[in-house]
Amino acid sequence: MKGHNKKSVSIIFIALTVITVFSLVPSSYADKIVMLKKVSDVSEKSLLNTISNVSEYPKIFPDNVRYVKILDNNTKLVEMNAGINGMFFDTQAICKIDANGNYVVEVVSGDLKGTTMTTKLEKTWGFHGQKDGGTIADIALDVKTSGFLSWMLNFVPDSSVSDALGYGFDRFVQHVQTTT
Repeated sequence: MKGHNKKSVSIIFIALTVITVFSLVPSSYADKIVMLKKVSDVSEKSLLNTISNVSEYPKIFPDNVRYVKILDNNTKLVEMNAGINGMFFDTQAICKIDANGNYVVEVVSGDLKGTTMTTKLEKTWGFHGQKDGGTIADIALDVKTSGFLSWMLNFVPDSSVSDALGYGFDRFVQHVQTTT
């Protein structure tokens, strides 16, 4: 019986040591870059208008965006409550069109601070032969995380992030098609 107690004390001591060591380790940081190219059968102008109208995000993504508040029209600062699978986060981002005409979202608060998504749109032929009736989108997502999310990000395959980006882009296209 004494050997059993000694073993239990050893296991508890090791567990406490591991917990103490991990609590002293600084927050981890993860970075993941995912690129996606999509072609849609909507015009560049209508797609850019939809993507840049953040107030419509709760309608476009009813399961993923609870609300969007525009905090500053000059800096294009917005606050958003967004998430997936029941995990929602409040975050602030700057959503703007840059000097090259790309739509850029930069997260400026929270565990995703520093994350950027840049969408470059280019006119192309529509699916039914209309000149400039379609759009090629090159999307670059640079996910930066800290804290708990950085640990989770290590287990998410790039293909899952790419699929989520594609799904989001498709929702924008569907919104354009149903509102024009």
